[in-house]
Amino acid sequence: MHKRIDELEQSATELSRIDTPETSEIQPSIDADKVPSANEKIQDSKIEASLAASTNFDSLTGLPTRHLLADRFTQVAAHARRNGSTAALLILNLDRFKRVNDSFGPDLGDSSLKAIAIRLQDALRETDTIARSGGDEFIILLSGLQQSGDENVVIGRLLDTISQAFVVDGHELYFSCSIGASVFPGDGEDLDTLLKHAGTAMYRAKEEGGNGFQFYAKDMSKRAAEQIELTTALRRALAREEFELYYQPKLSLKTGRIVGLEALIRWHHPDRGMISPAAFIPIAEETGLIVPMGAWVMRTACAQTKAWMDAGLSPLAVAVNVSARQARQPEALINLVGAVLHETGLEAKYLELELTESLVMHDPQQFIATVRRLKALGVKLAIDDFGTGYSSLSYLKQFPVDCLKIDLSFIREVTSNPDDAAIVQAIVSLGHNLGLRVIGEGVETEGQLAFLMARNCDEIQGYFFSRPIPAAEIELLLAEGRGLPNSLLHNEGQPRTLLIVDDEENILSSLKRLLHREGYRILTATSGQAGLELLAKNTVDVIISDQRMPNMIGTEFLRRVKEMYPDTVRIMLSGYSELQLVAEAVNEGAIYKFLTKPWNDEQLRDHINEAFRRKALADDNLLLHEKVQTANAELATANANLQELIQQKQEEIVRDEISLDIAHEALQHVPVSIIGIDLDGMVVFFNADAAATLRRFHLMLGLDVAEMLPTELLAVYNACNGQECLIDLDDRTFRTTCRLMGEKSRSRGKLLVLVPCDDAIAA
Repeated sequence: MHKRIDELEQSATELSRIDTPETSEIQPSIDADKVPSANEKIQDSKIEASLAASTNFDSLTGLPTRHLLADRFTQVAAHARRNGSTAALLILNLDRFKRVNDSFGPDLGDSSLKAIAIRLQDALRETDTIARSGGDEFIILLSGLQQSGDENVVIGRLLDTISQAFVVDGHELYFSCSIGASVFPGDGEDLDTLLKHAGTAMYRAKEEGGNGFQFYAKDMSKRAAEQIELTTALRRALAREEFELYYQPKLSLKTGRIVGLEALIRWHHPDRGMISPAAFIPIAEETGLIVPMGAWVMRTACAQTKAWMDAGLSPLAVAVNVSARQARQPEALINLVGAVLHETGLEAKYLELELTESLVMHDPQQFIATVRRLKALGVKLAIDDFGTGYSSLSYLKQFPVDCLKIDLSFIREVTSNPDDAAIVQAIVSLGHNLGLRVIGEGVETEGQLAFLMARNCDEIQGYFFSRPIPAAEIELLLAEGRGLPNSLLHNEGQPRTLLIVDDEENILSSLKRLLHREGYRILTATSGQAGLELLAKNTVDVIISDQRMPNMIGTEFLRRVKEMYPDTVRIMLSGYSELQLVAEAVNEGAIYKFLTKPWNDEQLRDHINEAFRRKALADDNLLLHEKVQTANAELATANANLQELIQQKQEEIVRDEISLDIAHEALQHVPVSIIGIDLDGMVVFFNADAAATLRRFHLMLGLDVAEMLPTELLAVYNACNGQECLIDLDDRTFRTTCRLMGEKSRSRGKLLVLVPCDDAIAA
């Protein structure tokens, strides 16, 4: 492509070197003024060449434009018709490329497009054509396809090419793309039709999350038309008040009571009925309608919450989701929150903003400032879908958030998948160590609830208690005080529990008969999966498992138990040795003891009793450890409070000293004699005027006042009734008072004051 531009420019240069003809050779019959000169012809040729280049080639990347692609398509289509081959038209659109321009500026964006264009050219065959149609979109024409699926190879190569790192102007960047494909002649016989259908397929690839490709199918056109219709209806929905808020309760795992609500938008379409948020939220996000919708949700949720409080219902925080569009307009978002709180009269502490982890971590440095400004308004902040993004702990600790919400994808298999269980446990521990509340969302079963409760998760949200429901139904729930049943919350006094897992019912029955007098609470399951479900719902001390069971053998079951419930004591009771598997499980710590069938009743009882004693000892050690941790935490808190108190006292002392210094300095300049005397009669203060007035009496700090004061002043001091009296000292008259200190301060003692009555001072 670059070679073609060079050839055009070279042709224009050669034209400029043509010798100019002599003017004397022009025929006299021709008007010389109207004949274009050779220079003008050369200039016209240059302009034509430049126009041809700009028409056929993209000025940024040097790739063909759609105009040149059309010519190339005419040739490819004719060749395909003659030879019975096919061609494919691809539209390749970069995913979220706008973020590059927003984050690094348009210059880096242009440099990135050049690098991408070069790499795409290198990934194509010589017979293929790639054009840039504008922005971050490329059109690729694949010719001479002989077999079905040839285009898949090229598409896969393009996806891999884009996914590899780009180093642009010193920045390491990663991209992905969405590709839509249409095939000639099956999907269309002209360029416009093929482009339309490839575009439809590309948008379907975008809807699937990007970083993939889709071939055009006829039902896509119908779907595209429906999407356009839905977008148009969505624009009218706000004005027509077709939206409604549903609320899903959040429940405390300590009290079982409803402690918060999440507001979720619902759309009642006049013709299509209730439309799923999954269908219209992406459209709203793409078109920007999510911004006014988000404002409506926040305003409506806050007004409803305030109305419930005014009606006498218990105060609850309402959570509102913040969209990516709203977050990218921080000033508008902050102003919206402030305005909504002012308009509705809701206290800021009852509004919680939920920010997805991927949204927060898109540009964490910039978002830290936004989050802090939101927090300064007094609202609560939560990170939603936690664990699904790319959180950096160095950034997470800087976000002044209040809550982490564990994504439901981890909750779904938390009772059977050790990896999910470990992730959930880690998130709970992380949240608590950072001083945050942790909520498990998407809780649907009693087992999931029990698992989260055992891991000290703070709250849950999900279908187990309630689906999102309208405001009227929420009001009924709150008025009735409904919550989790006490039977799910408290397990005090639970007896020692034994779980027996064996796929043979007669074995289960025999073991239950053997152990029924031991006082154990005995649970039974016929498969490893059923055993995991029971473990999620119950606190189990000892487990006895068979080895050969359908779907999940005993060693696999006990390995999972070890990872998810490491405090249990695990015994294998089996008639099949399979020594290699058992030995590996024992070495890993998954099996505490291996026993064989048939068993000796007495020995089996002894082994089980020993296992319970082992569990009791471990529980005692754990309890002691928890008490030590609690004591250490309380001691650390007490030390922190003491340090804070000492700091406050030190600051008070400094302030008092400064105030005292200021007061002393001020008193030194007052034209009145002031003497301070403590409760023991010692002089503790006198100002400069007192020292000058009573010079001959030699005032000194720390001496008894009776030894220094003249008789007249001593009488006033002893009376100390606060009344003024006149005394004469050294031919001067003074109004003198003495009063006790401490009425309005912490000072103790007496204050003696002498005010001169001579004309000079009075003036």
